[in-house]
Amino acid sequence: MKKLITIVLVLICVLGIVGCSIQQQQVQDDQLLAEGNVIKIDVSSLPEGYNYSFDGEDAKAITEYLSNLNLDSKFEENPNEYDGMTWVISLEYDNGEILTVYHFGNMFIRSEKGSWYRMTYDEASRFDALLNELSN
Repeated sequence: MKKLITIVLVLICVLGIVGCSIQQQQVQDDQLLAEGNVIKIDVSSLPEGYNYSFDGEDAKAITEYLSNLNLDSKFEENPNEYDGMTWVISLEYDNGEILTVYHFGNMFIRSEKGSWYRMTYDEASRFDALLNELSN
């Protein structure tokens, strides 16, 4: 009986570890940005109507910001139930591809083809400061 309980517990632990590693891999594979060299970024806002355009080192700063966010794919909130300003970030790659990212309400972010992620408020609010710095 003890052997049976031990075997069951070991199997549960193994399945738990495998399940966790599979879930982490799925999150990593569902990237926010596409691979490649970003040459230009246009940023606009809804509904306020701000419009910015960046290239060179400024575009690199925004790309680095987006690439280094700590994103959470598991959260209880429903982004569709929130109101707030949305930054619409269009990244133009050197191969001509354009990817749009939605930075919503200093809380959520997603690419046009991806799932919503939750950001920490501190990281999300840094985007406003970055835009102010780059636009001056």
